[in-house]
Amino acid sequence: MLRIFRGLKKLRPGQKIAPISILCRGESVNREALFAYANGRFLVDEQLQFDRRFLKFNVDALCDVVAATDVEPSPIAAIEKREGGFSKALLMKKKNGKEVLAKLPLPLAGPPSLATASEVGVLEYVRKHTNIPVPRVLSWSSDRSNPVGSEYIIMEKAAGIPLFQQWGVMKEFEKLELIKNLTRLEAQLSGISFPSYGSLYLRGSARHSKHHILDESIDPSNSFCIGPSCDRSFDSNTTSNLTLPRQSFDSGPWNTISSFGTAIAKRELSRLTTGRLNRQPIFYHGTMEEQTQLLKFTTDIMQMLDLHPILRQVSQPTLWHTDLHMGNIFVAPDDPSQIVSLIDFQSISVLPLFLQAQWPIFVKPPQNYVKGLVHPKLPDDFDDLDNESKTIALQEWSQAKLAKAYEVSNYLENRLAHNAMNIPRVFRELFIRCGEISDVGVLPLRECLIEIYQNWSNLGFTRQCPFKFSAEEISLHEQQFAEYQSWHDVQTMAQECLDTDAEGWIAPQIDIMKKKRQNKELLSLYIEHMAGEKSPEEVKKMWPFLDDT
Repeated sequence: MLRIFRGLKKLRPGQKIAPISILCRGESVNREALFAYANGRFLVDEQLQFDRRFLKFNVDALCDVVAATDVEPSPIAAIEKREGGFSKALLMKKKNGKEVLAKLPLPLAGPPSLATASEVGVLEYVRKHTNIPVPRVLSWSSDRSNPVGSEYIIMEKAAGIPLFQQWGVMKEFEKLELIKNLTRLEAQLSGISFPSYGSLYLRGSARHSKHHILDESIDPSNSFCIGPSCDRSFDSNTTSNLTLPRQSFDSGPWNTISSFGTAIAKRELSRLTTGRLNRQPIFYHGTMEEQTQLLKFTTDIMQMLDLHPILRQVSQPTLWHTDLHMGNIFVAPDDPSQIVSLIDFQSISVLPLFLQAQWPIFVKPPQNYVKGLVHPKLPDDFDDLDNESKTIALQEWSQAKLAKAYEVSNYLENRLAHNAMNIPRVFRELFIRCGEISDVGVLPLRECLIEIYQNWSNLGFTRQCPFKFSAEEISLHEQQFAEYQSWHDVQTMAQECLDTDAEGWIAPQIDIMKKKRQNKELLSLYIEHMAGEKSPEEVKKMWPFLDDT
């Protein structure tokens, strides 16, 4: 196992350690509270979600590590507990006034050791080879057998303040300027073509793994390499609704799109043959024979992608921050259009650009968005709408203007990413749907493959399609897919109405009991809405947050 652990400096003789103040959202807590998850509640399966996010570690040993990160050691005076969905983040204030962040990955963060080592590699590479502002790593260990008892990264506190704290008071021209600045930073990433797909590491931390060395043109110091993917999808303990033993998959690195795509298909096949569903499927999942056949079809398609005329132009191995929400972007307090730090590079991989380039979450376009040289506008009948409809129309118009600003700025500042985002959607869908067949079954992947089959020539393929679907098969699929689509629509509707995610996460500042009441009321309304089409029992089976308490 990888082990990188820096020696600790001892405090001066006679120097005493004062009691440490521990806070969580402004309230004093004890040490045990550091181990438990406290950044929200869950509408369903709450104890399971808490258990998956519990992490015990040696607090004193962590304090020793942090105290020793400066030339002049200084004991820890206070700890402020922060955490996300996949890591504990502890803001640690030293007696000398300096603040640093300690980040400890949770058990569901991804492949052990790799997730931490790769995050360090990404932060160090971005800091040394781009102008993108990221926190500096001060100390780290990817070996949980260290004295702390957990993997960890100690890094500088991010400069600036989170964008979400400023967004509501920013003027429109400031938002547009921030979007332009963001596309300029992203352009630095799309301009770097790595030798293969996988994850980025410091060479010293990947000496026991299969890895590809970077060319001197992008790594003059020969300090980095591409190694196995640290993505959570390649760790059977963190994904899927299947019950599985921990497995070894081909996690890269991969030299071609074909080898990368084939590895995803083989990973899913391995899960299907060794696991079992934790729950009864609500919609048709397909037989093992159907699932295997579709994965074979997918592999046949993957073998053709390396020379595909469209993908060949947008498939260069690219590093990209794929989780740019307003909590991961820090801006200058006196000029919120200026980005002073990007954070949370956990599980960030090097993948084909057409899979990487995407809308940042906060500028994602509304459903009725039209790409190209089309100015967003209000509906023609806006003046005739009721107040609620006007409010919705204004919100969508505002969001469309932000999306258009990103689209135009991307075209001007980052043409590579702009082109990658405008390839036929089905190419991205192929990789996404292939990677989830062990979880949601055959229908989404089959829908994707039927679309490819029906549009084969228009999608730029020159050889014969390696599979076909009869009219009868397509007709049956359409009936089955309608059931899946209904289920999917219910999931989306419930999540949007309850302002939550697929796990039913509720922010800590929100009253969980009030939210549970809203969940029950929403379910009752939907049962009433579906009367005559589905029985209450059928609707409940589709509902994502069925609370039996």
